[in-house]
Amino acid sequence: MILKCMCLWLLALVLLTVTEGGQAQSNQAHKQISLLNSLEGENSAIRFFYQPPGDYFHAPLVFRATEEGSALLNTAPMREDGRTAYISIPEMQSLAQKLARADLAWQESEAVEVMGSYKRLVGEGIGIGAMQILVAGSKGAARARVAPKSICRTLEPLCASLRTARALWELQRFRLNYGCKVPGFKPDAYSDHD
Repeated sequence: MILKCMCLWLLALVLLTVTEGGQAQSNQAHKQISLLNSLEGENSAIRFFYQPPGDYFHAPLVFRATEEGSALLNTAPMREDGRTAYISIPEMQSLAQKLARADLAWQESEAVEVMGSYKRLVGEGIGIGAMQILVAGSKGAARARVAPKSICRTLEPLCASLRTARALWELQRFRLNYGCKVPGFKPDAYSDHD
C-alpha cells in the first residue's frame, strides 16, 4: 500500500515537472519570435537566401514593406540587397506571422540589422548548406535556417500572405529555382525580370 501511494506521488511529481517544463518551453518559443509578431512599418524586410553547392549564383529574394499607394508597390527591382519585391505593410505582417508559425528555430536579436550587398553573402558563408531567412525590423532582427529538403514545404504556405501580384510571382519563381512544384506559374508574366 505504501509502495502504491509512493508511486502515485512520484507519477504526480513527474507530470507536474513535465507540464511546467512544457509551459516554459512554450513561453521561450513565444519570446524568441516576438519580432515576427510585431513587425511593422516601412523599415521592415524579409530576406530568403540559399546557394546550392556548385550551382550558379542565386540572388536573394527580399520583401520590403511600403505604404499602400506607393509607386514601389507591385515592383521587384534588382537592388544591392537582392531581388526586392515591394509589398504592403499588412502583407509584410501576414508573411512574418506565417513564418512565426512555421516549424523553424529562430534566433532573435535586438540589434537592428542592415542587409547590405548580396555579393558578400556567399563570401561570408551565408545561405550555403541551408536557406537562411532574415527578418529585419526597427526593433531588431530574427534569423532561421531551412534545410534544403524542407525549402518547398516552408515556402509554399507563404504564398497565401501575398496579394501583390508581382511579389507572389517572385516568390513562385524563387520556389521553382529550388525544384518546388508551382502549378500554373507563368514564367513570362513580367518581361523586366532578368
